[in-house]
Amino acid sequence: MNRPITERDLRNCVYAALTARAEVQGGRVFRELQIEHGAARVDLAMVSDRLEAFELKSDLDNFGRLHNQIHAYNRFFDRITLVTGPVFSDVAQSVLPTWWGIATVHRHHDGSLRMVELRESQDNPAQDRLSLAMSLWKDEAKAVVAANTDNGPANRVTKTQLHEWIAANLSVDAIRNSVTRWLLNRPSPITLKQSKPNDDLSHLDANCSDFHFLT
Repeated sequence: MNRPITERDLRNCVYAALTARAEVQGGRVFRELQIEHGAARVDLAMVSDRLEAFELKSDLDNFGRLHNQIHAYNRFFDRITLVTGPVFSDVAQSVLPTWWGIATVHRHHDGSLRMVELRESQDNPAQDRLSLAMSLWKDEAKAVVAANTDNGPANRVTKTQLHEWIAANLSVDAIRNSVTRWLLNRPSPITLKQSKPNDDLSHLDANCSDFHFLT
């Protein structure tokens, strides 16, 4: 009997695929990207000219946390993919929004892993402008407001007021462009944990079959 697919198995496969894409597209891969002031976080995210989420659900996991965060993901990300072991691959297709992508990882008898895309992710039909704006730090939000007004923001304006102004006055595309630009250029993320060369993900399972998410 095959061993269950663990979160580490899933993380290694997805991280390898995303890292390869990031090198080609000039993107950046984040672990546990926090959104909406930390109210939700996704296991892995790919930031390029769009915001992509990859949530992991191992054979030993359950849908509890996903159920609590699915609405936040829907408000923020351009595309979302759930990656599961075989235990949850069928149920995922029946409970997730139709525009979510689904991929599954299987273990062969020799122990090697193979990831298969069951359903390609589609563009989010209803991103929320305030959710996107909330990912900007205060100085970043000030810069966005200043770039889109004649006089810039008031000196004593709050971060919440900045986010609300951005959401009320800029389009989803304009806010997304600002968010991706700032995320790509943050030198030392604090609330965003970027994967580093010396962490456990640098020692990827060599038996994980090559896999590329469709772009």
